[in-house]
Amino acid sequence: MQLRIYRCRICGEVYLGYEAPENCPFCGATIEFLEAPEKYPADINDIDITETERADLEASIELELANTRFYLGMAERKDNDTLRATYKRLAKVEVEHCSVFCKLAKVAKPADLMTPGETTGSWVSDIEESRTRENRATALYALFAERATNARLSEVWAAISAVEADHITLDELAKTYA
Repeated sequence: MQLRIYRCRICGEVYLGYEAPENCPFCGATIEFLEAPEKYPADINDIDITETERADLEASIELELANTRFYLGMAERKDNDTLRATYKRLAKVEVEHCSVFCKLAKVAKPADLMTPGETTGSWVSDIEESRTRENRATALYALFAERATNARLSEVWAAISAVEADHITLDELAKTYA
């Protein structure tokens, strides 16, 4: 076997491995979005957007900012190392989503992106809050993908909506560790 390079069409990050992973380890997009670097267009995010799409991107950035901060807050807890590590990792995925939306909107990432936010104070209620947040993100991004006039935006929102749906499954699994 030979080491290969894979590039994610959604987040643009590069993965090094002998085989493509099932999901992008950075943004969580499925394997269908991992491709050889030479297939990745240098201008993939150089797009024109409508006012509605700009507003949808801004809403996406705000949602990912809020979710990142919530998960970072969960990751600060010291009473359950498995859940702490799980939600720390989830925060990193949400940071990547925020970065993607910022690239598409051509704006800088929020300065306070990595500031831990408030949580509910218990794992059970934090996980339930996470599930609520992920349901909201899944539905919102599906709506944005459907109404986007730009194919790139539609592709990104649809892919990230699917990743957010996986996070709902993660929340269900996390309940067994709470």
